[in-house]
Amino acid sequence: MSRPQIALVVHALILIGALAFIVPALTRALGSPTGYLLSLLTYWLGFCLPVIALHVRGRRGPHLFSERLAWQDWFVPGLLLLQLGVVGLVAVTPHTSMLTTNGAMLAALIGVINGPLEETAWRGGFMTRFADRPRLGFWLGWVLFTLWHAPLALSHGIVFEGGWMALVGGAAALGLLWNWIAWRTGSVFWTSIAHTLTNVMAFWVLFDGNGFV
Repeated sequence: MSRPQIALVVHALILIGALAFIVPALTRALGSPTGYLLSLLTYWLGFCLPVIALHVRGRRGPHLFSERLAWQDWFVPGLLLLQLGVVGLVAVTPHTSMLTTNGAMLAALIGVINGPLEETAWRGGFMTRFADRPRLGFWLGWVLFTLWHAPLALSHGIVFEGGWMALVGGAAALGLLWNWIAWRTGSVFWTSIAHTLTNVMAFWVLFDGNGFV
């Protein structure tokens, strides 16, 4: 691997290791809502934004954010719509009796920030840096994206629906789908939309279920 490729992988590994300590420490010291949200802020400032600045910005053409699809890829919006329907059916429908408007508003705020940042950093970062080794970039990006969710399961006082296996397993399944679409189309436009809406639904249940609002 080249030095920039190694730097990106090491950055991700450092992030995962650091959050394994930061997430439980913040949620224990500040309480689960504040500590969890500050953990996300740490992730955005310590990984997503630096990766975008160092590995994506100025190194990838406008196609990375293009909505244009080749005729053979016009199944992508439909596939992502199906994915969103499955997430809504599985994750949201069983919990509609406890969901609140305030929870939805907070989830929308966090989802709108997190979804595009993650897609640009993870998919965009690895697509850019590993353009000469796409298979390696695809699998490394997917594995590391999945692993970064593991520290979240260490949050003190937060219950994740389905436990840590659902949290990490869901990230693995969705990350694999979004990876495949982003690498196939060369763009994170469609995956950013799907990621954002998925986050809104997942955060809505998480926030209301754990008394964030």
